[in-house]
Amino acid sequence: MDIVQLANCVLAQNCSTIANGCAGDMNGDGSYNVLDIVTLANCVLGQNCGGRVDDASESRLIKNDNVVSIEADGFIGGIQMTLTHGANFKIEMTGDALHADYLTLGNETRLLVITPETDELFSSSGEFEIAEIIVANSQHEISVDLPLAVSFNLSEAYPNPFNPTTSMVLNLVAAGDMKVEVFNLLGQSVKTLASGYKEAGTYNLSWDADEAAGGLYFVKAQAGGFTQIRKLVLLK
Repeated sequence: MDIVQLANCVLAQNCSTIANGCAGDMNGDGSYNVLDIVTLANCVLGQNCGGRVDDASESRLIKNDNVVSIEADGFIGGIQMTLTHGANFKIEMTGDALHADYLTLGNETRLLVITPETDELFSSSGEFEIAEIIVANSQHEISVDLPLAVSFNLSEAYPNPFNPTTSMVLNLVAAGDMKVEVFNLLGQSVKTLASGYKEAGTYNLSWDADEAAGGLYFVKAQAGGFTQIRKLVLLK
C-alpha cells in the first residue's frame, strides 16, 4: 500500500501536499521520483533497506515495432519516464511488474514501472518522444542508452560534488536549437550555460558557481524535443 501511494503521488506530482507525503522522500534529495519508490520497494521486499549485490550499473532502451523494452547488466528496480505525443497516442503497461502505471495529461504521459519481471515495459500506438527518463537499480540512478532519441547527450558533471567550478560535455548529433540551464531546488533558473542554434558537434560547458549558495542543483539540457537532467552538488 505504501509503494502504490508513493507511486501515485509521483505520477501526479503532489507528494508534498498529501498526508505523510514528506516521508516519501526516501533518499532525502528533496524530490520525489522513482529513486524513492525503488528504495521503499527494496525495504519491503528485502526487509533490510539495503542494496542488492546484483544491482545493474547500465541499461539500454529498445523499441521493437510498438513495444518498448529495457536491457541491463543486473537488477532494475524501476523506470520513470515522461513522454510527449499527439492526441492519438495510446499506451498499455506491462502486467509483469511489482507496480506499473501511467498518467496522461493532454499531450504528456508520465509512467512508472517498479521491479519489472521481464524486459518489456509497455506497448503503444502513435508517435512519441521521451522528454525525461530515470532508470534505477535498488538504490541509485544508472546510465541508460536511448536509441529512441539520440539527438544529443549531456555527460555527467566533473567534478561532482564541486566547489566552485564543474564541467560537462554536450554532444549534439544533429544541428538545431538547444538550451542548457542550471536550476535550483525551487525550479528557478540560476544560470544559462548554452542556448540558441548550434551545429552538430561537441561542446564543453562549465559553471562557475562562486556566487551561488551551496546545495543541490539540476542541469537541464533540451534539444530536438528531448530533455536530459543532471544533478549537481555544490559544496561550500
